[in-house]
Amino acid sequence: MMQLSVYVIYELLIRLQVLNPAVGEYLTYKKINGGISVRTTTGHFNIADVVLDKQFHRPELVSTEELSALLESFEFDRKT
Repeated sequence: MMQLSVYVIYELLIRLQVLNPAVGEYLTYKKINGGISVRTTTGHFNIADVVLDKQFHRPELVSTEELSALLESFEFDRKT
């Protein structure tokens, strides 16, 4: 994986918030096999290295379908 600049995560999160503001605000990330796991104020989701690389080098190539897939994989924290 490339050296990750946090702004790449912020940019993707901003794009996701346009589609669904409930994803919350960025808190942190950790490296996982094949990408990263991102924690927000409302839950977490994984971003594949290939999507991060596209967002970094050619953000216009990150498709609406890829953004929708990220949203579908978003897991909201359970309220207790």
